[in-house]
Amino acid sequence: MKQILEKYSKEQVKKAAQIQALFFDVDGVLTDGKIVYDETGKEIKRFNVKDGQIIAYLKKSGLVVGAISGRESATTAKRAAELKLDFCHQGIVDKASVVEKLAKHYNIKLKDIAYIGDDVNDVKVFDIVGLPVCPADTFDYIKDRVKLVTKVKGGQGVLREVADLVLAARGEFEKILK
Repeated sequence: MKQILEKYSKEQVKKAAQIQALFFDVDGVLTDGKIVYDETGKEIKRFNVKDGQIIAYLKKSGLVVGAISGRESATTAKRAAELKLDFCHQGIVDKASVVEKLAKHYNIKLKDIAYIGDDVNDVKVFDIVGLPVCPADTFDYIKDRVKLVTKVKGGQGVLREVADLVLAARGEFEKILK
């Protein structure tokens, strides 16, 4: 869809058209990065429903979609299950090796993977995937390592922005609207 694609460079659109998998961090990407505990110690996170809405369309278009988080969280596991992600790996220290294993498992080239992250534990992944992405509100030294910085901040539809770009670049977005 022209309206979506005109916001991006030709190189970004070309990369997005090749994407076969969309992997992402959780805290700071699907959420605003804040973790709240209630008086019982229960963790509370806020997720953007717009991110969740597009996942079924990504999967229907043949993309592999999943989360790779450095933290363990029951809240994240619940959200991943609701969204029917292809996988949700938590407590991951070496995210790059997990991405490499997933690429082999799903028979996808690293250059055909988009990865959205927001902090230092995502940098090694940025170095190996075809479309590294970060939210608008991350640190400049992280932004310098990616090929796309989203217009929105973490928790405000980062995944949705990237998904819309990928689906539009692949020619799939018009089908969704119909």
